[in-house]
This record gives sequence, C-alpha cells and structure tokens, in this order.
Amino acid sequence: MVLIAEDDVRPAVLVGGMLRASWRRELYRALGGSGDTVALWNAVERAAAVAEASGAQLREIVEAVVAEGYEELGSGFVGNPGIPEDYLLELCERGLLIDALGHRAGPRRLLARMCELHRYPEAVLTLGLELYRDPAVPPGEFAGFVGRYLYVSEGWLLRALAEATPDSALKQAMYEDALGAATSAHARQAAGVHARHLANEAGADAVQLARFLDRHPDAQVLVLPLDSRVPDPARSDLLESRARASADPRVREALRRREQRRDASGPSLDAEAAAVLAATGTPDVLLLLAANPRTPRPILRELSLRRTSPGARAIRSAAARTLRSQGRRER
Repeated sequence: MVLIAEDDVRPAVLVGGMLRASWRRELYRALGGSGDTVALWNAVERAAAVAEASGAQLREIVEAVVAEGYEELGSGFVGNPGIPEDYLLELCERGLLIDALGHRAGPRRLLARMCELHRYPEAVLTLGLELYRDPAVPPGEFAGFVGRYLYVSEGWLLRALAEATPDSALKQAMYEDALGAATSAHARQAAGVHARHLANEAGADAVQLARFLDRHPDAQVLVLPLDSRVPDPARSDLLESRARASADPRVREALRRREQRRDASGPSLDAEAAAVLAATGTPDVLLLLAANPRTPRPILRELSLRRTSPGARAIRSAAARTLRSQGRRER
C-alpha cells in the first residue's frame, strides 16, 4: 500500500480527505512511519491553515483528530481564517490545542481568555501590545492588564512594551510606573531597552529621557542608549553628559565606543585619527571608517580585503564603494 506523501496534502484536497475516516487512518500511518515525517507534518499544517472549508467542516476535522489521538494535527486548522470564533473559545475552555490558540493574533476575546485561563505568554504579549496601542482602550484597562500579567514569563511583557509606541502619554507613564515597580530580570533589561527607545523615538524628547534615567540610575540603563545612534542632538548631549559624570566602567566604555563611532564617521577625520581608529578592530567603527570619504586610501584598501572580523563582508563592500568614489573624484 502506498502511504500518503507530502504531495497528497495540498490545500485543495486536504479538507475532503480529512473528513473521511479511512483517509485519516492512512495519514496517521504515514505520520507514524519510521522515516523522517517532519516534512509531511509541516505540509499538513501549512495546507490546513489556508484550505477553503466551512466552519462546520473545520470543527468536524478538529474534533475527529482530537478524539483519535492526533490533536497536534488540529493546529493548522485552528489557524484557518474560516474557523468560528465561538469554537476557538470552546477549545480554549476545554484546554485543547493551547499552543496553536496562544499563537493566534486574535480575536481579542480569545486572547483575553487565553490570558485568564492559561496565562499563555504569547497571548499576554499580543494582547498587551494591542491594548497599549489602541486608542479605544482606556488607560486604566491597559494598566490593569499589565498589573495582572506583570510576571508571566519573568516580565516578558515589559520587555516587549519597551520599544512600542503607545496611543497616549498616559499609557506610557503607566507602563513606566509598572517598569519602575518590577524586579525581574526581564524588567531590568526592559528599562535599558526603553531608555534606548526614548533616546531614538521621534515623538520623545530630552526631558522625557532625563526623567526616565533619573528613575533608573542603573549603569546598564545608560549603556544601551549610549550604544545607539540617537539622531537628536539634545538627547545625545544628555546621554554623553551623564556618561561623563559616571564612574562606572561599563558606562565609560560605552562612551568611548560612542566617541569612536562619531570620530570614524565625522567630516574632520584625518589620517592619524583614522589609523588609531582602524587599530581598534571594532567592527562598527571599521564599517564607519570604510564608508567615510575622508578615510585615507591605504586604510580603505586594507578594509576592502578584511575577512576576519564580524561584519567583514559589509566592511569590504563599503570600503570598495568609497575607494571607487574617491577614484572618480580624483579623475
């Protein structure tokens, strides 16, 4: 007997097959074979997610595979846009296909129930971001949600919200209050990420950044924005001023890296400074040197041959472009 193979589970034929008990048995036999069946599992899941089917058909298929001990096969059908919302909520209540339900982008009622019943991390993350960004959601509802799920996966929600832009300043203030009260490892990391966000976000300013840094004096919170580009001069000056006032070696090192990057990309770069910067061997500094038209040609030629550092391909390409540009100007 020929077993069902990957080509036999195309979207156009999968639903009809899955509605027949005999076809399902053949599929189970193929999936339980001794060879590598990963491709077949993946093919079923991909086809199930896009196959045309009525809500009643999708429900019948999911109920069949659950009853027959192949619940995992229902994952793709749970992601199918034709599956009824009420049935998704029913599966959630029954504790079935939780991983598949938790990775859905919605509907919002399902996400909320996944949070309430199962505290599923991805559902907490997805719904938290929705509530933060949606102007129809009152700030108090958002704050209540963060308070209830603050420590799911050690505060993963706080880390995700750190780089998100809310629909109101009040929600951002509520997020920052929650961040200030949290003590998990994710929360400490999130504070640095949020500081970097405030340093670079177009809608923020130096006053907001300064206020946040005052609340979070930990050195690592200052290091992350120092290591970012920060196009706004006022916020850049604020970060560098704070760094110069710090005795923490991590901050001093971050400031040194920042000054090196600025010198490597600056319009006043001279041969002596370029040689000193090239000697650091720091990949991001080398990339900026490679793209600077003021970098001397001997250094550019060395960079165009570089193969031993992270980002070597980008450095070689940038140096080659700069060399060609210098050659055209000389002609």
